[in-house]
Amino acid sequence: MNTRAGNQEFFHNNRFIHDFRQASPYIHHFNGKTLVLAISSHVLVSDKLAALAADILLLTSLGMRLVIIHGCSQYIQAIAGRSTAISIDENPITDEAALELVKQASGIARFNLEAALSMIPTQIMEHSTPNIRIAGGNFLRAKPLGVINGIDMCYSGCVRKVDATAIEERLAHNQLVLISPIGHSLSGQCYRLQVNEVAQAVSEAISAEKLIFLGTQQGLLDEQQQTISKLNCIEIRQLLARNITDKRQTELLQTAAHVLEHGVQRVHVLSGLQDGSLLQELFTREGSGTAMAKAPFMRIRPAENKDIGEILQLIAPLEATGVLLPRDSEYMENHIHEFSVLEQDCYVYGCVALHVYPEENAGELACLIVSPDARARGYGELLLAHVIKQAQELQLQALFALSTHTGDWFVERGFSSATLAQLPAERQQQYTSNKRRSKIFRRQL
Repeated sequence: MNTRAGNQEFFHNNRFIHDFRQASPYIHHFNGKTLVLAISSHVLVSDKLAALAADILLLTSLGMRLVIIHGCSQYIQAIAGRSTAISIDENPITDEAALELVKQASGIARFNLEAALSMIPTQIMEHSTPNIRIAGGNFLRAKPLGVINGIDMCYSGCVRKVDATAIEERLAHNQLVLISPIGHSLSGQCYRLQVNEVAQAVSEAISAEKLIFLGTQQGLLDEQQQTISKLNCIEIRQLLARNITDKRQTELLQTAAHVLEHGVQRVHVLSGLQDGSLLQELFTREGSGTAMAKAPFMRIRPAENKDIGEILQLIAPLEATGVLLPRDSEYMENHIHEFSVLEQDCYVYGCVALHVYPEENAGELACLIVSPDARARGYGELLLAHVIKQAQELQLQALFALSTHTGDWFVERGFSSATLAQLPAERQQQYTSNKRRSKIFRRQL
C-alpha cells in the first residue's frame, strides 16, 4: 500500500468532513431565506460567469430564494466604442441616444446571464432536471431625476416604487427573479437607473436576508489597502465620516448603512472574479470578502434545546481530560435554562451556565467554555461579564466558581479563594461526593 497516498486520502477525507460540518448550520439557516445579488457587468463579461452561475444554481437547490440585479456598463462601453459620436461613460445625464444604448446593453447582459443560468451544472447528476425558471417583468416604477443644478438629467431616473408583491409571487413559485437597471414611469417612459439604488430599493422592499454585491474587488479596503472582514453600522458611519474611501466604496458603504437600518440583516461585498467566493462567504466562518451588519456580529443569548448538540461538542474534549464533569443529553435537557451561548452568525463559539441557590442568595458560574477556534478574542471575559450581569439582575450577593485548572484566570478577574464551608449546603454535598477536590473561588457582587 502506498502510505503517502493513503495519508493524502485521509487528510482530504477529514478536510471534507470538517468543511461540510462547518457549512451545515449555514445551509440550515439560509433555507427559505431571500438573497439579493447585485452582479457587476465586469463579472458578466469575464470567463468566471459560468462558475458563478453554477454556484447560484446550487444556492437555489439548497432552498434559497434569489433576486439578481445585473449591471450593464461594460456592455454599454462595448457598444459605444463602435460609435465615436456617443460616450456615456460615468455620465449622469442620459439623453435619447444614451438611453437606447442602455436598453441594448441591458438586453445583452440579461440574455447572457439567462444563458449561463440555463446550463446544467456538472454537480447535478440527473440531467433531465428542468432548467430553473427565471422571472422578469416591470417590477420597478421609476421617475426622472429632473433638473439638478440647472442641468436636465433627461432619462436618468430613480426608483419610485418596487412591486414587492409581484417579486414575492415569483419567489413563492420557486422562480429566480432577474431585474435590469431600467424602470418605467406611469406615462410609459423608460429611465436609466443605478444598480446600487435598485439593489437598495429591492432588498428593502422584500425584506431580504442579505444583499450581496459581486464586483471586481475582494471586499472593502482599509487605509492600508487590506480587506476589511467585518463592519457594523457604527463602524460604517465612522469610515464615511473620515472620508478615506474612493467613490465606489463610499457608494457601497452608504447603501449598506441604509439597508441595514431598514430591515436587511447583512450586506456583503465580494469579488465575482474569484472562483467560489460566494460559497465561501455564505458557508464558512472566515468568509471571503466584507460582511456588514447593523449590530456587532457576536451575541450572547439564552441557550435553547437546539444548542444542546453544539454545547456537548464544546464540553467533550474537557470531559475527556477530566477538566469538567461529564454531562449527557438528559442533563442538558433538564438544565438548558441555566445555560447561555456565545454565537457568531450561525455558529456557537462558547457557553456558560449560572446555577442559582436561592436560599443562600448565591450563584455558581459553571461550564465556561470557549471553542479553540475562537481563543484570544476575549470571549471568555464576555461570558463572565454576562453571568455577572445575570447574577446582579437576580440580586444575588455572591458568585462562586470551582476549577481544577484555571484558578489563576478567576483570581485575575476579581475572584478570591474560598473554603468548602462558604459554598451553599447543597453544593457542599456535591463537592464531597465527586471527590474532584476542585479549588473554590468566590466573588462578592
